[in-house]
Amino acid sequence: MRGGRGLRSFRSLKDMLLRGLERGHGHEHGHEHGGAWEKQPSLELYHELTVAYATHKIRRVLDDGHEQVDEVRLRSYNGKLVGPTLEVRPGDTLRILLRNQLPFKEELVGDHPHVGPHGANVTNLHFHGMHVSPAGNSDNVLLAIGPNQELEYEVKIPEDHPAGTHWYHAHKHGAVSIQLGSGMAGPLIVRGDIDQVEGIRQARERIIVLQQIPYRLVTDPYDNTRQANMVEEFSQLFENTWQRELVPQGRRVTLNGEILPTFRLRPGEVERWRFIHAGVHFPFRLRLVREGGNPATESIPYYLIAMDGITTGRLDQVDVTEMHPGYREDVLVHAVGRDGKPLARGTYLLVDEVEQNPGARVLARVVVEGPPKMMRLPRPEALAALAPFEPIRDEELTSTTPQEARFEVQIVKPPPAPEFRFLLNGKEFSPHDPPRQLTLGAVEEWVVSSVGAAEFFPGHPFHIHTNPFQLEDAQGRVIWKDTIFVPVGQQVRLRTRYRRYVGQFMLHCHIVTHEDEGMMQLLEIVPPRQDAGGAPGGGSGSHH
Repeated sequence: MRGGRGLRSFRSLKDMLLRGLERGHGHEHGHEHGGAWEKQPSLELYHELTVAYATHKIRRVLDDGHEQVDEVRLRSYNGKLVGPTLEVRPGDTLRILLRNQLPFKEELVGDHPHVGPHGANVTNLHFHGMHVSPAGNSDNVLLAIGPNQELEYEVKIPEDHPAGTHWYHAHKHGAVSIQLGSGMAGPLIVRGDIDQVEGIRQARERIIVLQQIPYRLVTDPYDNTRQANMVEEFSQLFENTWQRELVPQGRRVTLNGEILPTFRLRPGEVERWRFIHAGVHFPFRLRLVREGGNPATESIPYYLIAMDGITTGRLDQVDVTEMHPGYREDVLVHAVGRDGKPLARGTYLLVDEVEQNPGARVLARVVVEGPPKMMRLPRPEALAALAPFEPIRDEELTSTTPQEARFEVQIVKPPPAPEFRFLLNGKEFSPHDPPRQLTLGAVEEWVVSSVGAAEFFPGHPFHIHTNPFQLEDAQGRVIWKDTIFVPVGQQVRLRTRYRRYVGQFMLHCHIVTHEDEGMMQLLEIVPPRQDAGGAPGGGSGSHH
């Protein structure tokens, strides 16, 4: 059934794959989880995701304060601007019947060229951040489900999978940016040990999906050259289109599909916020400040406890969190001032310091109201016991030669109408190239760098599927992630273990327009070679 190295099309497998024995149901965004998590018998959870056009109402906020509601027609999961929240526990089996009900149009289901936008009505699923099999009908981004086709995914969650915040999204090469830019993404939460910790299990929880929906307006009723209130043109997804055209027209970042939502909590209360950057390109620098206050002196600190779905083992007080596409960060918001007293009642703002347009910097309002509810933060030592991975030491490395990944942008045509090539290790992605081979059980170092066109692209978020990686933060502490921003002119050293799974998967830039344009590479983890004496060979294979 696998076919060639390129994208494989499948007929309906509904009757060929077993249905789940237990049916789970996704939670709506803003789900409030307050009870203790207890280990339960493993379940088979069943969900259905239908991909189809749906009409949504999205508010625009103009610089003069006026608002307008637009009706926007987008490719969506189950008719919602954000897909349903899926929850699993270690040991569960997640079954998702993905139905593609997008219309069949020849120009939107085309064959697979190497790079560039194509096949916008062909889709699949990626379970971003999950340590699960990349093969078969699991986290296999080489699958292709065309219009009027369906496929039942079967994702077996390992018994030792860490608890954390992950997400699922469309990942069909050539259509990722159009589909993700339309909102085809949703949270995927692995419940587990951290949910039981005192100071966390009592906290109300908010899942916050950050998105940039770059739909276009047509102000000229006689202009038939553009698709109004839709995401159909690749040019809509470019970085400069959002900043120069769409933000001045009132387009704003959505949080769970809403513009400027209001969160309410009581003085002294603790909430757990799970941020998911499901946008296409721009980073966020998130800060919580008092309305009308000075961000430099009146920001409200919060506490970082997990990055990319992996518990840090620390309770780090931070004033700002920086998030690039694909990032997740779990923070505890404590409605207590720097003096240890409950926050004064009033309105606070979640702001994005990256945004240059003052009218677009505020992402949400946080209203502190009601009687005090004094809650404690978790003890740092309780979190330290939950760090899921041992650091990779020098002596554990199985190769002295690091793997390399170099993001490169070449300027093909200079301004005022520049054109670019997006390369990984000097090549655009091609499904016909053999995969870079890695060896199951190997432990390796990677050197990741970004070069070229810094005046247009300050850097690239490196994302690799299946296995997380270790790196050091600015303080020299070990952290684990699956996505990391690499500025142009710099390099980042990572270490990773190739655990449990064999199969093919991707590494790529998570600015997904760059991915669709070729900044991606196919990898394959293979079983260890046997030497003449029957012992496994060491190291990994090709270093493309």
